[in-house]
Amino acid sequence: MQLTIAVSGINAIDNPGPGTGIVRALRESALAAEVDLRIIGLAYDSMEPGIYMHDIIDKSYLMPYPSAGRDSFLNRIAHIHERENLSVIISALDAELPLYIDVKDMLRERFGIRMLIPDRTMFQLRDKTRLKELAERIGIKVPEYTVCGSYGDFTAAVESIGCPCMVKGPFYEAFKAYSPAEADEHFHKIVNKWGYPVIVQSFIKGDEYNVIGCGDGKGADFGLFAMRKMTVTNLGKVWNAVSIDNKPVLEAARSMVEHLHWSGGFELETMVDAKGDIYLIEVNPRFPAWVYMAAAAGINLPERMVRLLTDRVFEKHSNYSSGKLMIRFTGEMLRDIADFEKIATVGEL
Repeated sequence: MQLTIAVSGINAIDNPGPGTGIVRALRESALAAEVDLRIIGLAYDSMEPGIYMHDIIDKSYLMPYPSAGRDSFLNRIAHIHERENLSVIISALDAELPLYIDVKDMLRERFGIRMLIPDRTMFQLRDKTRLKELAERIGIKVPEYTVCGSYGDFTAAVESIGCPCMVKGPFYEAFKAYSPAEADEHFHKIVNKWGYPVIVQSFIKGDEYNVIGCGDGKGADFGLFAMRKMTVTNLGKVWNAVSIDNKPVLEAARSMVEHLHWSGGFELETMVDAKGDIYLIEVNPRFPAWVYMAAAAGINLPERMVRLLTDRVFEKHSNYSSGKLMIRFTGEMLRDIADFEKIATVGEL
């Protein structure tokens, strides 16, 4: 039996998307031995590396940017489904999620395509601009922060919060600023790329502990996995990490799923200071780029999600070993220029 799954976020660059990690997790799962697994990559740019990773992605299609609107987005999915007979779509990018939230029911009713994603209420409750409300719900602290809708708001926020501080975009990117001048530089970079709002957040000194999980939409999770960041890139992306069993952090993630009735994958980002206090940094509403680490350690959440969506039995445990080290690395591929020309002109490869 063939099972075809489409995965977005295959931009495996210096600021990697989660897509290729999701695909690797599915390829190495028990599910892959049970069915004829076909993986379709959904890309937004013809230079996304996942397009050319033919060893793990069977075929890729270019998608219209979310700014093109719902009809354009839906028509493209309909075309791909006609060619590929999709059973599941795993969305791995924040910017596209609002569109998928709008068309999720339509995809299931018209095409039989299933998704496990948050609804609009959940998506808004975990927004970076509403962290105080969420932190109170799940019983942890939150750094002081200000949501800025103008440059004037921004300069006032930096003066009030002080440096060092974190300057964050509405969807992606977060930069540590050691001075107002450095904060100003990051502000303009974010606004030019992502627009408003810009968030200024106080810097918490401590260790970053992140939890990956998946909620069933009814208040229960089906597996949690926590790690501590050891080294990060200049963009703040994890490069090396170690699995940990920090029960208060894991309990905070479990509480978030319960209180929000979270549906789909997520990443809970926290800082733990020297006193052991937990600060909520943000919640990403999809699997993170390090999703493969959890799968390799025995908590294969992409597989569990697909099993749930296709009415198969799946595991729900969170049993994994502490002290498992993730080491990210770079690599190169060599492909013919004809491959690039095809995806750029035809929109598929």
